Amino acid sequence: MKLTFIRHGHMAGDPFVCPEQPVEGCLSEAFGIPQAEATGEALKHESYDYAFSSPYGRALQTAEIVLAGRKTDIRILPYLYEWMPNRELEQLPSTVFEQMQRQTGGAYAEETWKTDMGEGYYDMCARIIPPFLKELSGIGIHSRMGGFVPEENAKGLSVAVFGHGGSLGILLNFLLGVRPFPVGSFSFEHTGVAAIQFTERRGVYYPQLVIRALHENAH
Repeated sequence: MKLTFIRHGHMAGDPFVCPEQPVEGCLSEAFGIPQAEATGEALKHESYDYAFSSPYGRALQTAEIVLAGRKTDIRILPYLYEWMPNRELEQLPSTVFEQMQRQTGGAYAEETWKTDMGEGYYDMCARIIPPFLKELSGIGIHSRMGGFVPEENAKGLSVAVFGHGGSLGILLNFLLGVRPFPVGSFSFEHTGVAAIQFTERRGVYYPQLVIRALHENAH
């Protein structure tokens, strides 16, 4: 089993748009589209049985470009969107909003589990993790006993997940057992890729982060 997490390319347009497929105009012409195309080329020898994506256009367009020419359908996960700011703050005078930003930015990390700026860390965990585990269970990969117990026909599955730095970071934290904390432990560059493989012990499969060599001679 393998999970591959891919962040979107450099975006263009409305960050909250959830477009129909095929997607246009959600990645910048100068950077975003070339980033997605280069990622598709780099992953051309990888096979994916399933592809999941955030509903936001920049993630979905990245998925379409990376998977172009494949027969893999893209399944939109409506809960996999990025950290949600408090949209009511848009109605405040700019001076008030900027003061709130400064106060939050100047706080210790331990004071930012939940702020008036938007979703808290545990809000995101509750939004993303349970339905993602249900999604995996639906394809035969069941969360059990501190790891995963796949059905026989799911042991060789490869899944690509297209999302955002924050939402993918939440999933990586959970899968790898990293302590919950308001400051993310993983930082994805645009179209950054993180691969999770699973090692089996007595029928239970445990996630491992794959750290690749920067050359082709690794064994």
